[in-house]
Amino acid sequence: MFKVLLPSIIIAIVLVLSIIAAYKLILAKAIWKKCLALFPLVLLFIIIYGFTWGFWQLQVREVTYESNDIPEAFDGYKIVQVTDVHTGGSFWGPYNGLLKDGVEKINSLNPDLICMVGDLQTLLPTELEPFKEEFSSLKAKDGVLTVMGNHDYCSYTGLSLSKQKKEIQKTRDLQKSFGWKMLENEHFYIHRDSDSILVLGEENWGKKPFPQLGDLKKTLKGLTINPATKTPVPQTFTLFLSHDPNAWKKHLLPAIRPNITLAGHTHGAQFAICGWTPVKYVYDEWGGEFYDDTPTKALLSVSTGFGGNLPFRFGMPREIVVITLKKTK
Repeated sequence: MFKVLLPSIIIAIVLVLSIIAAYKLILAKAIWKKCLALFPLVLLFIIIYGFTWGFWQLQVREVTYESNDIPEAFDGYKIVQVTDVHTGGSFWGPYNGLLKDGVEKINSLNPDLICMVGDLQTLLPTELEPFKEEFSSLKAKDGVLTVMGNHDYCSYTGLSLSKQKKEIQKTRDLQKSFGWKMLENEHFYIHRDSDSILVLGEENWGKKPFPQLGDLKKTLKGLTINPATKTPVPQTFTLFLSHDPNAWKKHLLPAIRPNITLAGHTHGAQFAICGWTPVKYVYDEWGGEFYDDTPTKALLSVSTGFGGNLPFRFGMPREIVVITLKKTK
């Protein structure tokens, strides 16, 4: 628990130091020193706002995906994308109720499918246990799908590999106990009337040092992929869940071009000022919608996250993404 709270403890120390610095500068006789008080005061505002109103906000980002590849029976199909809940980092103490509110918000959207795209926990599966009721109450016509993110492998705990392995299994078992379907380098079909869509999900694949456990050979086993178009044969509308957006161009597209890929991981740095965020220098696709330049119009939707490594957001609200499929004629 200390490791989970450590970022907040550091911020608290910075907060106290900022108050002291601002107080001393305001009392200084020199005008230029009084002006310098503006900097710790701005920092104070960012910290206080980020831990209160900034983190309380939860926005719904709506996306309409139009394509003639969408089967008739799936016209209007609603997919809710949720990533990076980070229960241990975000929803402790006074923030507990925000998770319940978010679950109620998701259910109110009346989704056809809910996709939990990794990093449900921050360190250990014990973080999930207090929220079993909330997670189990998520409802969608075709259920809840989930894949593993880098934090779900318990690799930030300092535990031995053998102990990590046991905790990872607990993570998998807990998520399945919520009534969710975990995709572990596999695929299946969702059927509506005589139509269907192909859903694939793989384990985390990111730039090192992040885990590279995504196994496309295993995920695509039994499928025939057209080598020219990188699409399934016969042609099938395809949805792919993969936590890290770096996997899209470097790992997925060379082998298969899903119509829609869902990712998270970046959090949008949980910080932005006037649209600028430092995460843009680390990830090409860090938040929002991205399309490739082929006729298939492959979409990558990167969510900036439902929670965070700590309950702080400034200029980068928590979000739920709703993707509605619209068939073009």
